[in-house]
Amino acid sequence: MLTSEVITELRELDPLESAWDELAVANRLPLMSPACVMAWWRHLAPPGAEPRIVAVRDGEQLVGLAPFYGYRRRGGGGLGLRLPGIELAGRLAPLAVPGRERAVAQALGRALTGSDPRPDLVILEGMPITPDWAAALREAWPGRLRPASRRYQVSGCPTVSLNAGSFDEWLSAKSWNFRREMRRLRRQFVAAGGTTRSSTLETLQSDVDVFVRLHASRWEGRGGSHFVGLGVDLAAVLNDIGQTLLNKEGRFRLRLVEVEAEPISAQLFLAAGDRVLYVNGGWDERFAKLKPSMLGILDVIEDAFERVEEYVDLGPEEQQYKLRFADGSDPVAWTILIPAGARLPLTLLHTAPIRGRAALRHTLKTRLSEKQLSRFLRARERLRDLGG
Repeated sequence: MLTSEVITELRELDPLESAWDELAVANRLPLMSPACVMAWWRHLAPPGAEPRIVAVRDGEQLVGLAPFYGYRRRGGGGLGLRLPGIELAGRLAPLAVPGRERAVAQALGRALTGSDPRPDLVILEGMPITPDWAAALREAWPGRLRPASRRYQVSGCPTVSLNAGSFDEWLSAKSWNFRREMRRLRRQFVAAGGTTRSSTLETLQSDVDVFVRLHASRWEGRGGSHFVGLGVDLAAVLNDIGQTLLNKEGRFRLRLVEVEAEPISAQLFLAAGDRVLYVNGGWDERFAKLKPSMLGILDVIEDAFERVEEYVDLGPEEQQYKLRFADGSDPVAWTILIPAGARLPLTLLHTAPIRGRAALRHTLKTRLSEKQLSRFLRARERLRDLGG
């Protein structure tokens, strides 16, 4: 039987860092790496967040780790658990040695039900559907009654498989219109004095500032974005992650597209194992004809071929520009687990607004055109300004 412990002091994670990072790489989950999780704790953790990290071992070997944090629910509610990082991107999940997910889920369930206080709500956000950790945790939960489970949101994540022999072979298999447009954009870009580069430790801080500026300007007047809402903490957390991962070849890729040395686009990708995850980006609308965001993605795909990687994950939401590159989808889901107990009815009531807001967002994104959605977001932003 595997052993587990609930770690409530962040300093106790230091001896686990190397093995923890190996698990993140093996699971191809960059946001679950110690670099990203610890940066989240330093810059994005909400007030009152409490470490509830579960480490699972087979003898001396770390075979699983779930870096949960706990939060006290309002109005005298109990303890809720979440995984850190949804503020940055999707694809969050517990870590396990591949093939041992079921046994690790059983150890996680034992550890959580044996902790004091016991959680009465587990929110699993942006979690890959395969492997289905929500189902695994529910089935492995100790006791006669299984937790109630509600999946309240699913988001497609367009993916690019890199199983062609080379970038040129991949491009040649795309549609004639796509090939023609990409080649035309690259010619125009070069003719305009365009170059691309990746951040280094020396350029990291200034490049992050460019990223933040371009992302904010792209959303100005469009209702804002969750990244803009992070304020100064956004630059701080990205600098923190970059300082660590730039020392690990290829794990942090902040890609700058420039015209005559002026940045016109900045896009952040994180990698673990053979998977590259698109986090977010921004671009200068003065150069819209060059489609700099598409040029940046094309550049990263070509680089991923050179690194012999297998997937580029373009992140949640099936936007049209992503679908033009994609040949597959690897969705992520949002699920709540509510352990059986006296609090279950109240916890279901507490989570109803969460599920309702998710349903509204889904409806808006699927029923409204991009222009209609932009008008709705602008109107919402004006109402917020008037209210406060």
